[in-house]
Amino acid sequence: MIRFLHTADLHLSQKEKEYSLSVLREIVFAAIEEKCTHILICGDLFDRNSDIAALKKDVIEILKEFPGKIFYIPGNHEELGLSPGDYPISADLSPMSYPQKGESVKLWLEENDGVSAEFFGFPFRRNLDDSNIQFKPKTVLYRIALLHGTETKLVEYLGPSPEEADSILDSKPFQDAHFDYLALGHIHSKRHETSGSMIKAYPGSPRIVSMGESGPRSVNIISLGKNGTPVLKHRVLSSAGEYKEFSLSATLTGEVPDLVSVSSQFSKTDTVKINVSGIVEDEHIVSEILNRFCETAICRKIEIKKSDLKTSSALIDNPVAKLFYEKLKEKQSNWSGADAPDWNQILVLGLEQIEKNAGKK
Repeated sequence: MIRFLHTADLHLSQKEKEYSLSVLREIVFAAIEEKCTHILICGDLFDRNSDIAALKKDVIEILKEFPGKIFYIPGNHEELGLSPGDYPISADLSPMSYPQKGESVKLWLEENDGVSAEFFGFPFRRNLDDSNIQFKPKTVLYRIALLHGTETKLVEYLGPSPEEADSILDSKPFQDAHFDYLALGHIHSKRHETSGSMIKAYPGSPRIVSMGESGPRSVNIISLGKNGTPVLKHRVLSSAGEYKEFSLSATLTGEVPDLVSVSSQFSKTDTVKINVSGIVEDEHIVSEILNRFCETAICRKIEIKKSDLKTSSALIDNPVAKLFYEKLKEKQSNWSGADAPDWNQILVLGLEQIEKNAGKK
């Protein structure tokens, strides 16, 4: 049997060295534990070309722990910082095997325990014309392609990032040539589809590269047995954590009551964003509360967005809002009922509605 781990878009960087390398270590551990014979890395292993030289020693040390073979193709991020036309890989990145300068495709012929496979590695090209690719008749049990780009039948939306429109891939030539699995990279969310007998799959980025990349991070494990049908499964990477976003409301006095409950919903490996909205009397008070929360929050990274937070003084400068505020305060001071309403909620809702109506004029 041939079994390989398929990953892409790790974006190893000096900026997030400890985190990104910890995910690479888990990828190698997962490949060993799953008894993989190969690891396929389908582009954007590094975030920028300068990261290759800076992290080369660490990467090689980690990858040497894997006893099998590692096939790699450079993606568009390995070109960042280079002059146009320069080949992105000049360093020796053994034990990885990858296309060399001048190679439009690299072919690896593999056989293990009576199972044979061809692996075709295509380095990233912004204008890859795969419609003109000519393949010889298939003589092995499996054909696998390593590609980095956008397969439009798997990716419905080509924006807002211009990167997603780079290197549009057409899978039809590969299906016509009886490929069994397209190991894709470039899109950071996990997805796959079967066309005829061919599986085409993005494993998604195995770590959080940008804010908003939600869901568990994972890699693909592909088993190639003697029956000629690839078997795909996903393996979640615990060291990558998850992206988690929360929307909270501040009270008029600047408190954020739900902060305590939110802290129990993320872990030390998670990337967290908290959106805070509402109307407050003093924005400095809520800022101090949020700063203290960030200092004690146990997570990998946290970001607080306060752009939707407004001060009551700014709204009360509106004559209608000022009259509403005064009447509400008068009502509150004269309230004699047993069950008092939530005056803060009434104020916030009233001021928000006044502001919305004022904006329509």
